[in-house]
This record gives sequence, structure tokens and C-alpha cells, in this order.
Amino acid sequence: MPPLDKRIKKFLKNSIRVAPKISNKGELAELRAGLVSQYPQTRKDAIKKTIQQMTLGKDVSSLFPDVLKNIATNDVEQKKLVYLYVMNYAETHPELCILAVNTFVTDAQDPNPLIRCMSIRTMSMIRVDKILEYVEIPLRRTLQDDNPYVRKTAVICVAKLFQLNKELCQELGVLEDLVSALDDSNPMVVANATASLTEINSMDPTVISLLDLIQSHVSQFLLALNECTEWARITILGALAEYTAKDCVEAQEIIDRVSAHLQHVNPAVVLATIKVIIKNMVQIEPESKKIVMSKLSSALVSIMSTPPEMQYVALRNIRIILEKYPDLLTKELRIFYVKFNDPLYVKLEKIDILVRLVDRTNLKQCQVLMRELKEYAMEFEPEFVTRAIQGLTQLAVKCADTKFVSKTFEILLELLETQEALKDDCCIALCNLLRHATGNEKLATDACNLLDTWPATETLLMSDSAKCNYVWLMGQYPTKFNELEEKLSCFLENFAQEEPLTQTSLLVTVVRLHSILPGSVLQTILELATHEIHELDVRDMAIIYWRCLSMPNSDTLIEELCSSVAPQIENLLDTFSPQVLEKLLAEISSVSSIYFKPQFEGPRGSIQHHNIVRGRHIDELKDLAKNELARKANDDVLLDFDEEDEDFSSPRSSVGGGRPTSNFDDFDTLFDFSSSQKNGSSNINKGMADLNLEQQQHQISNNGNDNKTKISSNTQDLLDLF
Repeated sequence: MPPLDKRIKKFLKNSIRVAPKISNKGELAELRAGLVSQYPQTRKDAIKKTIQQMTLGKDVSSLFPDVLKNIATNDVEQKKLVYLYVMNYAETHPELCILAVNTFVTDAQDPNPLIRCMSIRTMSMIRVDKILEYVEIPLRRTLQDDNPYVRKTAVICVAKLFQLNKELCQELGVLEDLVSALDDSNPMVVANATASLTEINSMDPTVISLLDLIQSHVSQFLLALNECTEWARITILGALAEYTAKDCVEAQEIIDRVSAHLQHVNPAVVLATIKVIIKNMVQIEPESKKIVMSKLSSALVSIMSTPPEMQYVALRNIRIILEKYPDLLTKELRIFYVKFNDPLYVKLEKIDILVRLVDRTNLKQCQVLMRELKEYAMEFEPEFVTRAIQGLTQLAVKCADTKFVSKTFEILLELLETQEALKDDCCIALCNLLRHATGNEKLATDACNLLDTWPATETLLMSDSAKCNYVWLMGQYPTKFNELEEKLSCFLENFAQEEPLTQTSLLVTVVRLHSILPGSVLQTILELATHEIHELDVRDMAIIYWRCLSMPNSDTLIEELCSSVAPQIENLLDTFSPQVLEKLLAEISSVSSIYFKPQFEGPRGSIQHHNIVRGRHIDELKDLAKNELARKANDDVLLDFDEEDEDFSSPRSSVGGGRPTSNFDDFDTLFDFSSSQKNGSSNINKGMADLNLEQQQHQISNNGNDNKTKISSNTQDLLDLF
């Protein structure tokens, strides 16, 4: 040990900070002067300021040589900062990175495990091919390191190396070392190796068989589960969720081993555990299933005490689970009642869960929820009120009790009398109840009497769905409306401006009521629907009605269509198909469970094609496109031209005496956007002119006195189009 006075002098020397001199060359010059200072602390401060500027988005890549000179130091903090800078700017200075290779290799053998981790992590993250050539020896050494912290870092670096250069990773043989890391004694190494293998499998499933590895290491996963961090637990639980138990005994063992994590403080761990339990719950005995269901119920209830963002994720996942097990949370209805400080997105999800949770056979519980939803419908948030009214209707249809439906009907009428802003929502809700209670004349009379008193309904109702339901109600119960023709004429005047649902409902209603309406009304709406409407569904429906009217037995057919009754609504709740539900249950706690969209498993060829095109310039892309088209033309002959055809047998004539044009010159316009816009606009104008000419040729004649004769002639003209 050196004498005390020498240690004091060294300490003072390293602690000296020299303020940078004021220079007219700018901030980069000051940083460069600090990076080459003779005082270690001044150099460290300059590195910190450089990283700060880099974090703010400023370009400090010109300081790369000066920063790199400070990489050889015993100060761990300074070395970490230099490594961070090197990782960020390695691609812009690949030649200078070669100068740091010896330092990386040396640091990989440093006695300090933290430095060994930093060296191998940095080497695997630098996207320079020349650096990857030197990674074999340090990576193999760290994969077999005595320190578990170094090993858990090295197994992650294998996945990073695979992403950068798959061929090199396979040549080095580090994938075998990665697979052997699953048998490591340290749980963190096992978890990181699992995460690395999962990532490699997602990039290329042909390299390793992940399912076979999981199947052969289930016992190791279960042992490591209780001894690793929460994020490592999520990784291991995700691997266990991919495994299918051999029999009910193994499934019960897996559930028993992971059930302890249902009470974890991290909601992500809880949801990952629930996914594993649901995967294996299908195979266990019914008696054990009841115990497991109670544990799941307690776990889901505990998540509802988390912050609103986590509550939203939990509610979306609960929505999927309730589709599979509707009786899971029947006794926990009050947990999902809306609180005054809940965000709007949480309130909407809670209403959806409440309607699904209620037991339809428990009339008392349904009445309690009905009163709760009535209170929600009196709030001031429009979207929340709309969802509450929709929930009332869903609850009434789900309960299917006549008295309950009548009570819900009275609540809707009361809301209409107190708040005029709810006319759209209440109109939709009333019509849905009438579609459910098809034979209840009292409800139909009360609803029609109320809606018949509304003035100027076509302007009073705002939404397309509300107008559609109002027109449907007039067509379903025409005798209960006064001045029916006048009310319909108000909608027909603006038929072309209405939205598709209203147009469809108007078309159906006019055809249904054609016998009590003037003949010109039916012809007018059919002509409007076939000539002025661009919505395909409306036009197709109008053409179908034209064809029905042109048939020999048109009177009988139209009468049958008008007298047909829509089926009774039994359920207003959205449900998943069995295939989608199984996929969503397997993807609980992922983004797919929030959007209710299972992960798309596209063809692998598209990924390879993307890798071929990525990083190319526009000229290279042109050559690729033309070569691909030429190859396709040689492989597959799509057209067999006749040799006697002079137009195709002879080469193309040149334009204006220039060179002859080839078959692939037409594709050059794909990359010339200015010319393509001009040609495209002219082609569009020509197409629109041809379309107008065709419509004029097949214009339906409006002359004649007999409406029925006019309808038949118009129908025949339309049929000629097909």
C-alpha cells in the first residue's frame, strides 16, 4: 500500500475540476477540450455533458474519437457512459469502433462482473459486422461464467446476435449453449434463457423447437418460478402457458404450483398466472375446478384495487374470461359498480361487465342493477349516459321477464320526459325492447303514441341508428301513427343525404307500406336508390325489389315480403366466436386481449421479402421490380398470343420515331409520380364519362300514367344491365 501522503495527493489530483475556458469555437469545442483534459474528473464531467447533449437529440458524433479515448478506465461509471455513447454512434463511425475491440475483449475478462456484463452487452448491441467477428470468444466465455449475473446477460446477448446475424449465430454454435442454459441452477439465468429462446423462435421458428424445449423443462420452470424477479416470473409463466399437460394429474400439479402467484402485487404476474390456470383447468376434475374458480375470483377482485390504467386492462381481460366462465364473478357484482372518480374508459367497461355478470334467474339482483343503471343514465357525460341506457336494454332482454321489461320501458319513458337530449338513445332502446317483446301491444302503443307526438322527427333525431329505428317503427306499426305519409315524405325528401342505415330502413318501410301509400312513392324511392345512391347495399336491395316486382307472381311475393316478421331478439350482448375466444384466452395479458383481436399469424415469406427490400435505394428497387416481373413472365405464360395477329406479333412501334418500347417500360410509371397523377386523372375522367354514358343509355323512363306498368318496364331495363 502506498504511503498516506501519496494517496492523498492522488485523491486530490482526481478530484480537481478545471472549468472549461470560454471559446468562440462553440460548445463542441469546449466539450472536446474537456474530454482531452489531463484531469480525470474534468474528463468525466465532459463525458456526462456529452451524454446529456446526446439524450436531448443533438448530434455529438464528431466527438467520437475523443470519447473513445476515455474507455480504458477503472471507473465503472465512466466506462458505462462511454459504452452508452459507443452503442449510440457505432453505426456512424464503424471504423473507429474497431479501435475499441481490444478494450471489449479485455473487459470481458475483467475481475469485476459488472464490467464483464457491460462489455458483452455492448458488443452484441453494436450493429457493425466487423465487431461481430470478434464476439465469439467473449460470448462463449461469459456463457460459461461463474457469476450468474454475467450468464443471465450473456443468454440475452445470444438473441441480440441472432437478430443481427442469424448465420453467424448458427456457425458459432452458441444456440446449443443457450439451450443448455435452461438447466442452469440460477432461476434468473433460466428465465432469461427462456425469454431469449422465445424471441429467437418468433424470428425464425425453424431454428429451434420451442414447444419441445418447454415440454422437457417444465419441472425446471416450476422450481425457478418462486426464486426469480417478477418480470422473470412473467416470462416463465408465458412459457408454461404454451405447454399442454399430459393428463389431469400433471395439470393439477401445474395449477397448484402457480396458484400462489395469484396474490402477487404485480397485476401482470396475476394475469400471466390466470392464463396458465385457464389453460390447464380444462383437464382437472370438477371438484377441483370449483376450488380453482374461487381462487381466480379472488385474484380478479384484487386487481380492481389497482390504478385506473391497470383496471382497464383487467376489465378487458375479465370480459374475455366471462365469455368462457360466465358464473365466475356472479357474487362480486358490487366490486364493479362505477365510482365517482373513475375515468370514462373505466366506467364504460364496468357497465359492460355488470350486465354480463348479473344472473338472469335472480330477479332481485337484476332489479338492483336496473336501479343502478338508472342512476348512471342521469349523469352528465353523454357517452356514459348512452352506455347506461344501452345497458338497461341489454339487461331487460337478458332477464326476459315481462314485468321487468315493462319496468325498463317505463324508465326509458321517464328519461325521455325529463331529458330531451336522450331522444336518440331512448328511441333505439325502445325499438330494441319492442323487437324483444314482439307480441306486447301495450308497449308498442305507448311507444308509438310518444314518438308520434315528436315534431319534425327527421331533424330532431341526429344519429343514423336512431332515424333507422324510428322509420322501422313506422313500418312495423303504421296504424298507430297519425299523418304517416307526411312523416315519411319528410325523410324521402332528404333520402340521398341520409346515411346508409336510414336509407335501408326507408326502402324496406316503403315497400312494406306500398299498399297504403301512393304509387309514386314506391317508384320514386326505387329510382333514387338505384341512380343517386352510391352505397352498394342500398342499391342491391333496391334492384332486388325491382326484380321481385317484375316477376309474374309479384303480388304474392311482395305480400309475403311485407307480412314477414323479424325474429325475436334474444340477446343484445356481443359474443366471440368459439375459435376467436380460444385464441384470446391463450393471449390473456397481451395487447391482443385489450383490442379483442387475436395475433395474426401471417406467412413467413412476407417477412423474408421485407428483409430483401429493406435498406435498398429507389434505383435498386426499380431493378428488383423489373427482374421479378421478367421472372414471372418467363415462368408463367398468362396469355397465348396468336402468331397470325399482326398487332401482337410485330414489335411495338416507337412513339415519334424514337426507340421501340419494351413490355416493361409501362412499369416505369410506377416510380414516376408526376406522370402517374396526370395519366390517372385522365383515366378517371374517361371512366366517369363512360359510366355516365352507360347510365344515360339505361335510364328508366318516367312517362306513362299507370304506375305498375312503369315499374315493370323500369325493372326490365334494369335487368338488361345484368
